[in-house]
Parts: sequence; C-alpha cells; structure tokens
Amino acid sequence: MATMKDVAENAGVSVATVSAVINKDSGVNVSERLTKRVEKAVKELNYRPNRIARALSRKETHTLAYIVPTIDNNFFSQMAKYIEDMAFEKGYSVYLCNTESKADRLDLYMQNLLENRVDGIITTLTWEISESNFIETVNAEGIPIVGLAGARIVDGIDTVTIGDLEGARIATNHLLKKGYSKIGFIGVKESKTTQERLAGFKRSLQEANIDFNDEYVKLGSGFSRRQGFELTEKLVNNHPELTAIFVYNDVMAAGVIDKLNQLKINIPEDIAVIGFDDSVATYVRPKLTTMALPKEKMSKLAIDMLFERMEKKESELYHTKVIPKLIKRKST
Repeated sequence: MATMKDVAENAGVSVATVSAVINKDSGVNVSERLTKRVEKAVKELNYRPNRIARALSRKETHTLAYIVPTIDNNFFSQMAKYIEDMAFEKGYSVYLCNTESKADRLDLYMQNLLENRVDGIITTLTWEISESNFIETVNAEGIPIVGLAGARIVDGIDTVTIGDLEGARIATNHLLKKGYSKIGFIGVKESKTTQERLAGFKRSLQEANIDFNDEYVKLGSGFSRRQGFELTEKLVNNHPELTAIFVYNDVMAAGVIDKLNQLKINIPEDIAVIGFDDSVATYVRPKLTTMALPKEKMSKLAIDMLFERMEKKESELYHTKVIPKLIKRKST
C-alpha cells in the first residue's frame, strides 16, 4: 500500500504538504498548483489514508454508534435510517448495535465501542442501558452520549424522550369520544414506557368516570407481533364484552389485528384498535389509527445535541420531550 511519504515523493512536495491537502487543513496555505500535484499523485498511487493512524493522531474516528433494543421493530429501523443519513451528511459512519435487551450483548458492544473510540453515541433509554454502568463508563471515557426515545430522563446526558403519558391520554380520549368505553390495554412487562402509557390510559378513564379494570390489561414479555397476537387471544376470550384495545406499539397492534381477523371479529364494528408510534400502521388491514412520533425530528434533535457535545461546547443539559400526534385511520 502506498504511504503518505510515497505520495510526497511522487508529487515532489513535503509530507506536511500532502497531509494538509488530504486532511483539508485550512490552517495551512497550499497553492492550487501544489494541491493538483498532490491529488494527481494520490490518484496514480491509489493512496488511501490509514484511518487508524489518523484517528490516533487527530483523536477522532468519524464514527458514531446507535444502540437499539431490537432492529426487528420498524420504529428503531426507521430511526436508524434517519440517524445514518444525517451522520453521512456530516462525513460520519454509524455502528448499529442491537442489544435485544440483553446485558451481555450491551457489555460486548460497550467494550468494542470504547476500544474503537467512536466519537459519539446515541442510545435508546431502555432498562439495560439506564440500570447498568454503561452511561457512567462512557461518560468517564469522555465520549459524548445522547439518549433518544424511552421514558427515562437520565442524569448526566442530553435526552430526547417521548411524551408517553400525554400520548396515551390523547389515544384513550379518542376512543372514548368515539363511544368505546370497555377498553382493553396490551403492553409489556418491566417496561417503563408501558407504565407511562398505562398511567395515561388510567387517567383518561378516571376523568371520564369509568372504572379501571385490571383484568382488561395484558402484559407480555416482548414487543413483537407474535406477543400482540397471543395476548389478544387471552384478552378477547376472557372478555368478549370489550369494544376497543389500546396497544403499546404498532408492531404489537399488527398482531392484535391478525388475531381479530382470524377470529372473524370485525374492526372497528365489533372492536376498535389503536396503536402507538406510526411505524407499520399503513401495512395492516384495516389501516391502523395510531399515535405518530416525529421520528425524523427526534433523530435530528439527537444528532444536533451529539455534535454540539462533540465540539466540546459547554452548556446545560438538554431534556426535550416530544408529544405524539393522533393519526386517525380505519381501525377506529
């Protein structure tokens, strides 16, 4: 492989001049004539900068990491696409780390990201992140980190969180205004966001003078379509009087619709369904009413926060909450 010294000899210039041209160092004045000679030599020798050596000297790798609990959920894959696109525009590549909500996977990712010296990290604020030493360790290494999505505000880092309680109230009030009063709830155990959305659900029922029924709530072990399918069977078989179901997210709601269709229960005539996040709402039949999250806006907020920290700007921590928006479709 050609070295910077080879390029300098080919172009008849110093190594410092080659470095200034390749690294686009605005502090060094290189004439247009010499710049063209260097660029010609680079092309002839097929020279590629040694990224590892440059990272050691400049203390930056032009890489970021995005940590998610599962890429199977369209919400996170859509967010990853926005983050990668925005990072690319700034000349950065992105490692995608899929923890599957497992502590051992997070530990491995943390070790690799620290060893590879990523310049910044955006992470979903799930339990394995917030309840471990991940954030503390990354902060101690001087790597900026921003929390994106999840119900937690974590001390010591900037966060972009979702107004889960507020969004749940909007969703529940929509069902109540439509005349649905016997409403089931499907969510996930040990999920902070489920707790927040369930709290908003309960509050809306209370304000409407409707008694909350614990038996109308089914919580599963995961966020998958299969979980929505299985929980719906238990819920509907035990409570055929239900007129609507509020589901934790769109992926689980797709499973709810699968089961209701299998049982030949008409949606929304017999039972209405509402989701949360607007990730796969238009991919099911009937199309799903849901609480849409501004994924592109959230991604940009997180990227801007991260780059501000990477530029060593000292300021108060940012904690931004995004309120979901009701999107009415056929399922209600």
